[in-house]
Amino acid sequence: MNNEFYKSLISKAPFGYAYHKIILDKSEKPIDYEFLEINSAFEEFIGLKASNILGKSVTSVFPSIKDDKFDWIGFYGDIALNGGIKEFEQFSEHLGRWYKVQVYSSQKYYFSTIFVDITVEKEQKDQLERFFTVNLDLLCIADIDGNFVKTNKAWETILGYTSEELSKRKFLDFVHPDDMKPTLEAISSLTNGDKILNFVNRYRCKDGSYRFIEWRSYPYGKYIYAAARDITERMINEESLQTAKREAEERKK
Repeated sequence: MNNEFYKSLISKAPFGYAYHKIILDKSEKPIDYEFLEINSAFEEFIGLKASNILGKSVTSVFPSIKDDKFDWIGFYGDIALNGGIKEFEQFSEHLGRWYKVQVYSSQKYYFSTIFVDITVEKEQKDQLERFFTVNLDLLCIADIDGNFVKTNKAWETILGYTSEELSKRKFLDFVHPDDMKPTLEAISSLTNGDKILNFVNRYRCKDGSYRFIEWRSYPYGKYIYAAARDITERMINEESLQTAKREAEERKK
């Protein structure tokens, strides 16, 4: 395969590609960089044609980049001067988008960048984080081996455990011994792809006490997604009513 084939491949690629030369001041400090080559996806990302930016510096094309919280010029300059390859995720303030960026330099003063727009994925992740943060119910994601992967703040509020304390712990470690058998049966159903609704077991709190927890769990791939709530007060009230009913029936005899 020749260079023309690779150029054609890159020009039609779905990711943004650009080739640059770093610009230094008299003290060899990176102060700008020049656009030498871009592909059509990069044109779409920035909303400009190659004819409008090739041969120009980034600060002339995007003057606001100098005010960006992330030091793009300094970051790229370090790689252009010292070589190597780096990959990172960063929000571009002048474009208003999130990108996964790979930077590579095989020749001093020159570097290539590959951009993948991950704005939608980042927004979805942020929405999930906000949902986890504000929800008053117990929320968790666990893997099929029974390890907690992600939990929300309600675990600390209700049971006393921080997310760090639960991280990579097995949820069976917290189940009341008398509830272990039905819990294992529920897990078996989940691993078979079944949903579990309104399942109740007791979970140990950090102080050693137990709370009744009602679960709704859904398997998806290698993960289990669950939402639960503390129903201890309801269970105590129901038990009190049953006790009162039994005592009333005994008095009638």
